[in-house]
Amino acid sequence: MSEQQNYDDSLVEIKAVKNENVKHCSMPVGMYIQEIKAMIHVAKEDLPLLTPVGYTAENLTKLEVLTGALSIAQAIWDTQLTAQKDAQKKWQKDAPAMFELIRDLYENMRFAYRKNDELQEILDEINEGDSNADAVMDLLRLGTLGNNNQEPLAGIGFDIAKCNTAISESERMGALLAEVNGSLYVDDDRKVIRDKAYSLVKQYADDLKEYGQFVFRDEEEHAMLYSSKYLRNKKAEYRRKKKEEEENTQEETVS
Repeated sequence: MSEQQNYDDSLVEIKAVKNENVKHCSMPVGMYIQEIKAMIHVAKEDLPLLTPVGYTAENLTKLEVLTGALSIAQAIWDTQLTAQKDAQKKWQKDAPAMFELIRDLYENMRFAYRKNDELQEILDEINEGDSNADAVMDLLRLGTLGNNNQEPLAGIGFDIAKCNTAISESERMGALLAEVNGSLYVDDDRKVIRDKAYSLVKQYADDLKEYGQFVFRDEEEHAMLYSSKYLRNKKAEYRRKKKEEEENTQEETVS
């Protein structure tokens, strides 16, 4: 069965995981998936030794199916992250021109409408915001203000076409900003599904790890196949750095 089929078949179960039961991975999810796939491969060979102590072939199959589903869920989320990063790059590239257009419109309108208190108040309001979202809205408001009050602008030789440009750019940059922000303010459904899929996999994977480490408790190297190499290395690196810090502190105290 393909991983896509595993994902499709498991989606209802994944979505049913309650938010309070969602776990968060303490390592890169892609690396976690590869470690679990490697452990499943080992467990298939070890199954004759695991089943006598209570582990079941059904649980191993379930773990394999859910891991395949997690692989697809992670791939879907990775695609979203890539699109978001591309949008960020485009925003950074296009934003300077947007701010320059805002400045150009604002300064010309300030001068053209200098004898109109009502329009000056509108410009004051427009000038208050300082966020990217405000800038997008400023484009729309300035473009609309200019189109509705063209005569003073024409009187100072201002290109009225820039007002329509501002309105269209506001729509384009607004859509781009929404893509940049993505799941900044709300949980993205794709990430929620990925996290829920991980939570299910972790449940079955932790169970297999417990059985494997018990069965092979007298074979250290084999038992390590039922644990995370990534986390072992992280712990070893932490201990090494801590030891170095303690030694440096002792040297400073002596000196």
